Amino acid sequence: MAINVNQTEQFVEILRDSANKLIVVDFYSQTCPPCALVDRILEPLVTQYPQVGFYKVDIHRFPEVAEQCRITATPTLQFYKRGRNVNEVRGANKKAIIDAIDAALASNGEAGQSAYGVLGHIDLTSVVLKTQSECLNQNDSKPLENVWAKNDSVLESDVDEQMVLHVAFNQPIKLHSIMLRAPLENAPRSIKIFANRTDIGFDDADSAEPTQEIEMTEEMYKSGGVVGLRYVRFQNVNSVSIFVADNLGDEDVTAITQLAFIGTAVNTANMSDIKQNDDGHGH
Repeated sequence: MAINVNQTEQFVEILRDSANKLIVVDFYSQTCPPCALVDRILEPLVTQYPQVGFYKVDIHRFPEVAEQCRITATPTLQFYKRGRNVNEVRGANKKAIIDAIDAALASNGEAGQSAYGVLGHIDLTSVVLKTQSECLNQNDSKPLENVWAKNDSVLESDVDEQMVLHVAFNQPIKLHSIMLRAPLENAPRSIKIFANRTDIGFDDADSAEPTQEIEMTEEMYKSGGVVGLRYVRFQNVNSVSIFVADNLGDEDVTAITQLAFIGTAVNTANMSDIKQNDDGHGH
């Protein structure tokens, strides 16, 4: 089972321990029914990942810690390496929790891989707020959420080949690359990416200055679909809007099989921010 934190001093020591291993902290409330489900999710993971430390913090017992770690809802799981928060999962989402653990281990080479071949960065799918993301001009029978499904389902445009994807994240990220997979004839070709512009529509996409513009080719898709971004322009990203103007085959419908964002989470908590007083509790 995950270990309950009993004093603020112990939490600080846990963050120090993250210099040598991945630490997963479950921020919970005793009055929160989904928190009990997280307990059942974590129980087998403690055995499955012996190299990871699992801990629990009661936000009502340690409100100062919850505030410093920017906890606004329970359950929230944060993932720490080298004293800093590198990822976060809200809710009792087993797949998202496991994906975040695997991604954090992979970014250190502990899982023997990297995110789609991009060393030092992780797949940020687990921090996408899918319920707050949308696609303008989507075929409702083949919607945006299909690009994050682990099957062959696709996102398709509806009345013409153009689409605008609005993707929100549950925390700030540094975006290094994107990865697109699609059936070649219907694969996006001309793409404009806008960071932190949730107001982008079709008219805006034509006239507004994008953060980056990309021209996809058949060769790029065949080599894996990973496209490096101008990293310095994507350093504190809360949302991304992607305008797809056309497709490789000049078809009436544009399709995307998979979309991934590759980068790192912006640090949201530092162990030096967790203050202590003489009794070991935060203030």
